[in-house]
Parts: sequence; structure tokens; C-alpha cells
Amino acid sequence: MSTATRLGAALGTGMPARRQILLPLALAPIAGWAVWAAGTPEAPSHPAGPFHLPLDETTAIWRDLGTVRMGGLAGDPQFPVKVSAMDGRPVTVRGFMVPLTDGATHNRFILSANPIGCPACQSPGPATMMHVHTAITLAATREPLTLAGTLRLRPQEGLYYRLDSAELRWA
Repeated sequence: MSTATRLGAALGTGMPARRQILLPLALAPIAGWAVWAAGTPEAPSHPAGPFHLPLDETTAIWRDLGTVRMGGLAGDPQFPVKVSAMDGRPVTVRGFMVPLTDGATHNRFILSANPIGCPACQSPGPATMMHVHTAITLAATREPLTLAGTLRLRPQEGLYYRLDSAELRWA
């Protein structure tokens, strides 16, 4: 008999077993997805897949950046030739702002291929996010942004990519 069961029996409370508490918590994300899939009003209008935005010239870069693999003795990112060739070059990319601090405007933030919390999208990871540095602050938004800047491969800083001198491009 476990300590919790003995304690519950001694106190006459009938304390729930650990499994009775943890199982509903483990099933909560599945239940949330089921509610979303049933057609709640906030459901995204795209099919389940790795990326939220449709494939075009500003989103195709995410498919290339996402091909990075971990390897080597230290588990460092191994960039494909196509991605390595983009290091230090100007790129245009569309994604979603993830602010790093509170506030209405930001000049340093994370740009993610997918909005945080989209149940139909691939989970965010270091290959589908980049640290953005802008010269002019941008208003916080949940809408997709199109940015142009210089892509840097920065594996030693946590995320694999950084977009320097980024500027907002209007669609």
C-alpha cells in the first residue's frame, strides 16, 4: 500500500491515486484538439500539416530551414548545402511574431513559421524559428509579418537562425 493510500485511509479521506490525477492532465491536450477539430470558431482555416501559411516565395524558406539535422559528436546542427549557402545573404521571409518582452512595440523578437498554439501545425522548434533584430521597432501583432534582412546561421546562440537588419515588407 502506498503512503498516499495509507494516509488517505488513516484520515478517512480516500485520497485519489496518482493515476487518477495525472491521467486527466495528460489527456487535456488531446481533448482540446478534439474540440478544435469538431469545428470551434477559432479553428484555423488550413489543413493539418507542418506549416500554417501557404507555400509561396516568402514561406518556402521555412521548408529549407527546417531540413537542418542534429549530428556530430556534440549534437551540433548540420546545415544542408542549400541552407549554408544562404548564410550572410539577404532573404525575405514571412512568419509570426513571438515577442521576447512585454510591450506594444519590439525591435528584437522571434519570428516563427507557425503561430504559437496552432493545433494543426508542426510544433515550433529551433529550425522553424529565427531571432530577429530590426532597426525600427514594430508593433506587436498576431498577424503574419513579411520581413527582409540578412540571414545568419547562429547555432551557438540557441536558435539556429538570426535575421539581422530586418525591415518590414508590405504584401
